[in-house]
Amino acid sequence: MLATLPTATTDQTFFSVTNLVILIVVAAIFYPLQKKLRETVSRRRRERWAEEEGLTGHDPDERDRPSGDPRP
Repeated sequence: MLATLPTATTDQTFFSVTNLVILIVVAAIFYPLQKKLRETVSRRRRERWAEEEGLTGHDPDERDRPSGDPRP
């Protein structure tokens, strides 16, 4: 009985225009949201790292220098 349905007998082997429009709409919605989320998370992470560096009293450049080198 299910084989008599028109959708069961037609093979859609191509990418339809409708699917392309749906893909474009989804990308137009989610790409800016994802970009904004990444920027926010990165900004908060940098702020947290800066705060942690301030609390410990370490200069961020100190970890890049070997321990025997004097400060420039």
